[in-house]
Amino acid sequence: MAWTPPTGPHTNTINRYALWVYDEDTPTVVSRVIGYKLSARTAHVTGLTPGHHYRVFMCTWNAAGEGKPRIANTMVPN
Repeated sequence: MAWTPPTGPHTNTINRYALWVYDEDTPTVVSRVIGYKLSARTAHVTGLTPGHHYRVFMCTWNAAGEGKPRIANTMVPN
């Protein structure tokens, strides 16, 4: 997965990114949250189950806490 840094109000205060990975085929399992430093622009997520449908959420963090997540499309690893 790759992302472009957001623009707009308060984006100059971002200090990290968080990637939420939710397995839609195993709804009782809690989402995995993976943190990335501010300079990161890509993520490689391991441990996914082939054929499962995953929903990915990306959000930013600053001193005030977590921002509103952006919902990505569902992905299905081979």
